[in-house]
Amino acid sequence: MFLRFRLPAALALAAAFLLAPPPAASQAEDEVALSPPERMAVVRALMSGAAPPEVDPARLSDGALRARLLEHAHAEAGQRVRPRAINRLWALEPEVRDLSAEWRAARSQGRLAAWALALSPADSRYQALVLARRRYAAIVQAGGWPALPVDLRLQPETAGAGAAALRERLSAEGFAVEAEAADIYDAALVAVVRTFQGLHGLEPDGIVGPATLAALNVSAQARLAQIDLNLERWRWSPRPPSPDRLEVDVGAATATLFQAGAPVLSMRVVVGDTAHPTPMFASQLEAVVLNPPWNVPASIASGEILPRAARDPGYLARHNYVFLGGRLQQRPGPDNALGQVKFDLPTPFGVYLHDTPGRAAFSRPVRTLSHGCMRLEKPRELAERLLAAQGWDRAALDAAIATGETQRIALAAPMPLVVTYRTAFVDEAGLHLLPDPYGWDARLARALAARPVVLGQSVASDCEAGGG
Repeated sequence: MFLRFRLPAALALAAAFLLAPPPAASQAEDEVALSPPERMAVVRALMSGAAPPEVDPARLSDGALRARLLEHAHAEAGQRVRPRAINRLWALEPEVRDLSAEWRAARSQGRLAAWALALSPADSRYQALVLARRRYAAIVQAGGWPALPVDLRLQPETAGAGAAALRERLSAEGFAVEAEAADIYDAALVAVVRTFQGLHGLEPDGIVGPATLAALNVSAQARLAQIDLNLERWRWSPRPPSPDRLEVDVGAATATLFQAGAPVLSMRVVVGDTAHPTPMFASQLEAVVLNPPWNVPASIASGEILPRAARDPGYLARHNYVFLGGRLQQRPGPDNALGQVKFDLPTPFGVYLHDTPGRAAFSRPVRTLSHGCMRLEKPRELAERLLAAQGWDRAALDAAIATGETQRIALAAPMPLVVTYRTAFVDEAGLHLLPDPYGWDARLARALAARPVVLGQSVASDCEAGGG
């Protein structure tokens, strides 16, 4: 038996693929008949979109087909909302486009097929998420999956009521489980649960406790909505992406360096906590700073460090803090909050990428811990790759750091940086459906449902001058 769940209104509306009304067409445009090749191109584009139309587009009139394509174009080109108007931290947004004018130009120049098929992001990861969306849409259409008892608790290799229901639940989502009659939480089922946990941002311990049960009991409709919202955010990213770039995914708390279009270095990242969200934006890395000092933001100095010093008079000296020009600074060293490597980039948010002495945080499944800056698991490896063309290798970097002297090395070719926020994505492990630590999925769902967008307030970052 499959149960349906009532979603919050915003997510229920987002679960349907919301499209803005198409731009008004002139009578002359509607009267122009599409040629058979043009109709074929439009139908192909519609069927390749994230949400293929329920009605066979081949049966639509030319005017209706054109209107449907412009709706599709409005969505796939990322034109449904202006991200910064929803939250000032959402500074990753696409260029505004006149899609009606593009349609007319494409027709007149005989390139309608190429234009229509280029509306969606070409990134293979986006297309993989589109395929995942279609699978979850089919699951929703079939009735979703069953809810598990709220008091269900299972430990590996134990017998107990609930294992059979767990198998049914996982199978309904497409996980490969053995159809065992016995109600035993055996090793094979534990392995599937560990996979599920890893794909949902949970500790993969194989224990079905409250957090794992909560993730299992998110409805299929809500997961479909989550995928839709991430497809929407993906459409805001630069197109085409630079073949050489650093991508930071705040939702997954990871970073990946691409060179010549291929990933060459991946790492975990500590990102802003819920009070200090790391923003979404595009910028570029301009320099590597070895042995950086930390100019402590006033909010952190007054709210955290100085109160500690008041309780512990030796705190500032032990941690190498000094006052310079009336401002608190932590001198360079292995215990510096920025670690021993920092990456400079222009941004209005005052956030940076840097090393950290707190290495234990990278082993946590949840890494929303900073004041907005991005702490890197492998800063020296990143610096080595960025500076290789300028004659630096790992030994040279280590030697320069060992001197203890601050050194700023400008990059001969700045590295494009894209900071995104994804709670649904596909990689070699499968479809990840992660928690929404900042509540940005829900906020985007409300904005899409409410159009036109109402300006909102957002939380500023305290990660000023490289701190956090």
